[in-house]
Amino acid sequence: MTLAMELDYRLRWMDFDRYGRIQPFALFDMCQDVATVHAEEIGLSRDVVISRGVFWAVVRQKLEIVKEPRHFQKVTVRTWPHTLTRVSFLRDFFITDEGGDLLAKATSEWVLVDLETRKFASVKDFFDFSEDELDDARAFERKPRKLPSFEEGNRPVVQIVPSYSDLDLNGHVNNAKYAGFVVNALNPGEEGRMKSIQIDYRQEVVLGVPVAMHTLVEDGVVRTKGVLEDGTIAFASAIELQ
Repeated sequence: MTLAMELDYRLRWMDFDRYGRIQPFALFDMCQDVATVHAEEIGLSRDVVISRGVFWAVVRQKLEIVKEPRHFQKVTVRTWPHTLTRVSFLRDFFITDEGGDLLAKATSEWVLVDLETRKFASVKDFFDFSEDELDDARAFERKPRKLPSFEEGNRPVVQIVPSYSDLDLNGHVNNAKYAGFVVNALNPGEEGRMKSIQIDYRQEVVLGVPVAMHTLVEDGVVRTKGVLEDGTIAFASAIELQ
């Protein structure tokens, strides 16, 4: 069993914003892609878990941009999982250039969700790996902490309504799409270069359900929360600016 894998990608024009900065959506998308391919390789594909009445979902992920990538640059994304807990496991990513220099790194927390109840299922009831198969020493950091909430934002509230193209095979908004939502709510200018971004996914967001985006900017950190009509916080994010 290969518990690490890497894939090569070439960055596209659309992966960058108007100021030539990499879009966090593009990096999250590549991480999701290589994780999906790796899951197939180690026997944990979507088809396998669906046949057992569950599906994979990411509940939290954090990305740090170390060095700004360039248009059309070839990059390598490497991923590996870590020791399972009862309810989740961590998966890390390194994104490097052709010379092996680190461009970005990310960590994510994954869970199994019951297809019918949409509640968390025990990961260890379905799959397990021995401690010597998984290399925790290579984690670039431990599990990201849950983002703190805030009461009032200091930016205008932005209303979003997820459309068909935002959804994935699980019928909810794809995790990488949220990065676009929070960047749009911030609407950064030329000086808005990001150092890191974390997103916590707390409630499924589905087609046509309005979400109010509240944003608080202070001390170089942009905090955003997506609030459903009943007051439930569906997701939260924090962007650290350089």
